[in-house]
Amino acid sequence: MKTERTELVEIEKAIDACNAVAVPDPVRVALVRDLGPVANRLAGYSDVAKSLEVSNQGTADQATIICNDIAADIKAVKDHEVLSRITDGLHKLHRQWTGLRDLFIAPMERDRRTIKAKVIAWQEGERRKAEEAQRKLQAEADAKAAREREALLKKAAAVKTPEKQEAYREAAAAIVPPTIHVAAPKSGLRTQTVWKVKSIDAKTFFAAASTRPDLQGFAEIKTVAMERTKAANPNTEIPGVVFEKVTR
Repeated sequence: MKTERTELVEIEKAIDACNAVAVPDPVRVALVRDLGPVANRLAGYSDVAKSLEVSNQGTADQATIICNDIAADIKAVKDHEVLSRITDGLHKLHRQWTGLRDLFIAPMERDRRTIKAKVIAWQEGERRKAEEAQRKLQAEADAKAAREREALLKKAAAVKTPEKQEAYREAAAAIVPPTIHVAAPKSGLRTQTVWKVKSIDAKTFFAAASTRPDLQGFAEIKTVAMERTKAANPNTEIPGVVFEKVTR
């Protein structure tokens, strides 16, 4: 008996999961019934949030009541049993489908990286060979041109006629070695060259950043971590950082 591929099995499972989270009519009715009143109150909440001015005890009490009403509606939506089940099902479905996608993509990307790395390694080896051959041939061409110039200058020194001397010197000056280029073979694989950070000396970097504003944007300041540290130890002080207590 032939065993079915894992990927094909996962496709069938994902399709079944899609069918499982389809929303039937009774569920739609329940959602509209329970969440409809909340939906009708949303516009009123927005209007009050924009227009209400809290300037005395009465308006503060009024605002508190509205805040509590909104909190109750938030809880009702978050805790709604049917909505929670649907949301949970969709989360699981999302994970299942992304997992299915990765089941195909991950091994192919891995294998492509491996193959591409081998092609790049070969190309780099050929490039180095071509550069070495180019240096050798260029050195030979330079040496040949130098010998020819030297021979002409010797001839210029050997003759007594100024015109012939000048002619030899001009001929010597005109000898320029050709520029040698050796092309390295390449594959048809599409590649790109990018700069990557190899290492960072944090002490040197931050010392430079203290006087160079253009470097400061490269440093991430973790304000959330600072706030947590301050909450855990109120005596914490960080140079250049001002903390404030905020009630929310």
